[in-house]
Amino acid sequence: MQMKTIAIDCRKINDGGIGTYLSNMLKCWSNTKTDLRFVLFCHPKDRGSLEFIKDRATILDHDYSKYSVRELFSFRKPLIEYKADLFFSPHYTLPFNLPCKSIVVIHDLIHLKLPVKGGIIGRTYARKMIKHAGKNADNVITVSEYSKNDLAEYFPDYSSKYKVIENGVDHDIFKPLPEDIISQFKKEKSLPEKFILYVGALKPHKNPKALLTISSALEADLVVCSNDKEAYKRLAQSAVSIKNRLSLVNTNSHEELAMLYNAADMFFFPSLYEGFGLPPLEAMACGTPVACSNIASLPEVVGDSAVTFTPNNQSEMINAAKSVWDDNERQMTLIAGGLKQAGKFSWGKSADRLYDLFMEVIGG
Repeated sequence: MQMKTIAIDCRKINDGGIGTYLSNMLKCWSNTKTDLRFVLFCHPKDRGSLEFIKDRATILDHDYSKYSVRELFSFRKPLIEYKADLFFSPHYTLPFNLPCKSIVVIHDLIHLKLPVKGGIIGRTYARKMIKHAGKNADNVITVSEYSKNDLAEYFPDYSSKYKVIENGVDHDIFKPLPEDIISQFKKEKSLPEKFILYVGALKPHKNPKALLTISSALEADLVVCSNDKEAYKRLAQSAVSIKNRLSLVNTNSHEELAMLYNAADMFFFPSLYEGFGLPPLEAMACGTPVACSNIASLPEVVGDSAVTFTPNNQSEMINAAKSVWDDNERQMTLIAGGLKQAGKFSWGKSADRLYDLFMEVIGG
């Protein structure tokens, strides 16, 4: 088979969930798909994040600002030069006038469904770009049936292009770990002996005030792992009654994050909107009992292996969390079910399905 050239926009390689998605897909392909050659566009400062694939890829500096007009017209020339067979965008921004086939990933429609940074201008831009992607891409990937249904509702004209390929878990990293390793980790990070854990952003749609409600109701220590340091400061300022129970912990690698999940006695995720919801899945893969919202895509992700609740119903939320926190037998049941549920998801499986779609689109 002739080697195919896949060009990928990697400018969000270090941007939260999209960065996690992209880096895991690339790692899987670099280890298994020897019939692919990659052309990767990234910001100069992010070259180090692609070191693992440098022997399989041409890495091009591409520092046009995200969400700018210039970026939309900046890909055609290098795609022609490097004879790309397909352009893959892991985000809804699909460049104009591409000289090759294209596939775009639209993880969710948060920019259209919820108030977001940028206001009406940001919402209008998102709507136009998602419509452009739907019209011009050969296929549109999304990560849950929930997000696929959203796309079909908002942009029904392109429904035939929508395909679901779920996110995954790296089971070599996110897994139950020996007690001695976790005990040492807790000492190094000065973690409480018993605590509730939250991992993720602290934006309004993540419902961060619910974290304080649960900590107070259960009289439990709460550990937050988030890069939103300013948002955490604001949250802490409003946490007068539980100030001594609240702490922010940073992790420097996925391996440390896995240890943090392992160290927690319960993972609590009260989000109001998720296109997928990776943290609860990672927590389950580590053998941590999960209590999370019962809305958006989360029921697809956790199945019946987590205690779920309506996030805007405070009493229901508190009762659900208590039912995990106070019941050792239920914790054991959730741990066993969570490990089984998490086993259904892997980045290798997701990468293989996306590779098959690449080959289908470019005729490989």
